[in-house]
Amino acid sequence: MNYTSFWLIRHGETDWNAQRRLQGWIDIPLNPKGVRQAEQLALALHPPGFNVNVDVIISSDLSRAAETARIASGHLGKPVETYASLRERNYGIYEGQDWAKLEEIGVQAALRSADAPITNGETLQEFNTRIRQAFEHIATLHAGQKILVFSHGGVIDMAWRLCDQQTLEAPRPGPILNTSINEFSIYESGKWVMREWGKTAHLDTVAFDDVG
Repeated sequence: MNYTSFWLIRHGETDWNAQRRLQGWIDIPLNPKGVRQAEQLALALHPPGFNVNVDVIISSDLSRAAETARIASGHLGKPVETYASLRERNYGIYEGQDWAKLEEIGVQAALRSADAPITNGETLQEFNTRIRQAFEHIATLHAGQKILVFSHGGVIDMAWRLCDQQTLEAPRPGPILNTSINEFSIYESGKWVMREWGKTAHLDTVAFDDVG
């Protein structure tokens, strides 16, 4: 096999997701709804809906992702490896702030600009580079294997752009929901290929979109 396969999953809901506050690197835990979503996800990661012999389970080291991984993948009997490189974008001085208020004062547009600096944080381009390098490193380390990854909305957005060859400032067609499942492959050549995106049939209710 000349490619490595990834099933990339967003963490369950947190209170800050529900309040639409930027989380970034602030370590906000799952709320009760997020725990329930992770439990629903665990059921979805069983046959017949998920017939994958997972080789490796990886998570962002932030607790909302790592706890989702623990709940959803415990039945697979494999340890969860945590990677700081798979964290959400570092929003610096804007972490904890209300997303709608940031739109009112014009900060949202700056956050979506590829090279706009963020005090104590990452530009969108820096974030994109970090995520690309993280996944390509994992693909090299576990070449040809099947990998379950638990991470964040922004990380999934970067993976979508890399697979679909979209610019950093191009609009995305839809939200990235909590515990959505996204499948893609990275070939030895370095090519990223999308397989399936945004699967949420396991959820009884939809959660808030991709703010952290």
